[in-house]
Amino acid sequence: ELAQSLIKITSRLPEIEAEQVRQFISASRTKTLGLVAHPASNKEDSNEENCNTEGLIGGQPMLPPYFKWPDDRYGQSMLFLAQFDLAQLPAVREDAPKAGLLTLFRSAAATSLNSKDRKGFHIQCLPESDRKSLSLTEQPENIELPAFSCKSGLTYTVARDLEGLKKIVDIPFDMQAEIENWISSFNSLSRCQSQLFGTNVSGFNQLQETCAFAFNGISYNSARANDSHYSHLIKEAADWILLARINEKELFGENHTVQETIVLIREEDLKEGHFDRAWMIVRPLAATPATPV
Repeated sequence: ELAQSLIKITSRLPEIEAEQVRQFISASRTKTLGLVAHPASNKEDSNEENCNTEGLIGGQPMLPPYFKWPDDRYGQSMLFLAQFDLAQLPAVREDAPKAGLLTLFRSAAATSLNSKDRKGFHIQCLPESDRKSLSLTEQPENIELPAFSCKSGLTYTVARDLEGLKKIVDIPFDMQAEIENWISSFNSLSRCQSQLFGTNVSGFNQLQETCAFAFNGISYNSARANDSHYSHLIKEAADWILLARINEKELFGENHTVQETIVLIREEDLKEGHFDRAWMIVRPLAATPATPV
């Protein structure tokens, strides 16, 4: 049904251009690991599930004895956000590490920090050699996000940005909206509450540019993005791919101040397992574009 609706939408274009649109969308499909989170009913369930699940969002992480809980720019203990067991998750990319526990922390004040400030988040992949020494670890101030265990499913998503397509085909303005709605419908089939990998994130190009600038110690803004002095960073932005997206509002409720947290990583760093070089962006509620950490 969706395939037929795309054919109908593009039928107003000349046949060659209509086929170009359909091929572009088909080629832009990206393997995505959709994460469905289920709340732990109590502390005991949370602890047991944390030891056996593919991933955990909120609650308590499994950490080795040597691990020092990270502090943010203000000297406050960061929030534990998520942990994913790469050994248990289905393989999405052949070049990605398939062992270790990817562990994410962020500052409770992340949205107030500058994009180039690494003291707003901490990303680490605990090695397999630590697995036997891992134990559940409480937040230092005993302030925990609600605990959810995650189950994953391999699916496909389509990039929501049409800029690349518009360079190939001159698409009428009203048709752009129809195609964007079609892409949203396609992506909704994946039911990605949260996810690993994919490109179906709004403003993805800006997220890539923000990370490329921040990684080089430069704050991102639209003026710099259009400044030829920073053209090398705009070029490098294409190297950044989505690693994880956590839909915090959906998980933690309407009173939660964060919409979603997004982690990007350069392809070369993913291949080499340098998760510490990834970058995190925290989007506050009703904020567009993103406010990065």
